[in-house]
Amino acid sequence: MVKGLDHLGNERTLHLIGHVLYITLYISLIASSIIFYNSANLATLLYAGWIIFACGVVVLVSSSQTRRKSYRMRETFIQSGLYAYVRHPEFLGHMLIIISLISMAQHPISVAIGLVLLSLLCIEIVEEEKRNIEKFGEVYKDYMRKVPRINLLAGIIK
Repeated sequence: MVKGLDHLGNERTLHLIGHVLYITLYISLIASSIIFYNSANLATLLYAGWIIFACGVVVLVSSSQTRRKSYRMRETFIQSGLYAYVRHPEFLGHMLIIISLISMAQHPISVAIGLVLLSLLCIEIVEEEKRNIEKFGEVYKDYMRKVPRINLLAGIIK
């Protein structure tokens, strides 16, 4: 490893471990949602889960399309589409899907897995913001002041 850059290896390793853990837990949550589907037999919570799931998918697909359109502009950050209303729409989409899976399963195991996943996403949001501040500086800090982190309602009302 290049002298002076050895700390990057540790950061990359931790980042990789976090991704593997996240993917494993996400798959576990999906499996538990299938196994324990509507386990408490709460129809209202089940229907709410499906509505939240649909919203999460719409947010995730919309933000992915915006990002794909702006892929060539890797040196600037995206401020159009959903990114004009929330700084992390992809994370918001995943959070909505996780909450929906918890609502559909209605089981303590799904709740536990979901809470860990939501915590990992919150940690990653903070880390991504640190990287963006490092990369884009004051421009990103100004964006942070104008656009909420994941509160879509506040972003629309602003």
